Amino acid sequence: MSAGTSAPAPGLPLFFSAPTLLRFPDHRLIGLRDGVDYGFARAAAAIPLVTSEFVHAQRSYPLVFSIDEGAAPLAVTGLTAGENLFVRQDGGWTAGDYVPSYVRRYPFIGMTPGEGEALLLGLDLSAAQVSTDVARDSARALFEEDGSATDTAKAAIAFCEAYALEHERSREFGAALEAENLLVAREARVTLPDGSEKLIQGFRLVDEAAFRALSGTTLETFHSHGWSDLIVLHLASQHAWRALVGRAFPAA
Repeated sequence: MSAGTSAPAPGLPLFFSAPTLLRFPDHRLIGLRDGVDYGFARAAAAIPLVTSEFVHAQRSYPLVFSIDEGAAPLAVTGLTAGENLFVRQDGGWTAGDYVPSYVRRYPFIGMTPGEGEALLLGLDLSAAQVSTDVARDSARALFEEDGSATDTAKAAIAFCEAYALEHERSREFGAALEAENLLVAREARVTLPDGSEKLIQGFRLVDEAAFRALSGTTLETFHSHGWSDLIVLHLASQHAWRALVGRAFPAA
């Protein structure tokens, strides 16, 4: 989106600067500080979603699809590049708004050492939440003294495994949308309080007319996979653009 996401480092996922596969004893002192601070997402004007989140996310964000291959679903969180309107000055997420699982997963990430191998736990060592000395910082350890995973690490890998599964389901949905030529490039023209217009480009939406024209067999397939419901939620979420403008200009 040209209104923008904060660009990740080349070749790295959004937010991540130093994703590292956790190993014992190399990372035996690594831990996680207590508290939640979403400051790392402050510059992200769009955030990846998985399809299981549509029902919750559509209440707060316009849901769109990326223009690159794969048609990744995104929650639009800002009108201007480098600005997330849902992260407060104190690092909290705005009350009552859904926090995407991509954000909640950070600084952890699932990593696969090789093709077909099991998902292992990775961590962005550059994250502010990460402690390099759990004893010094009274942080939550990721490794027990014998090298086994602590409850904190077990919860993190379970989250990453669930996310990976949902991500794959989302990829299947995006592939189906592209195969049926249902996605079209769109631009959002939002009217600002001073009467001027802001043009937001670089995303795709489902063409409602093309969706309604699907053949019976294809429509049955979409319905059986739950994709029709996802499309309806996506289309309904476009009403959130107005609320996003109101959030950007609260005093207007």
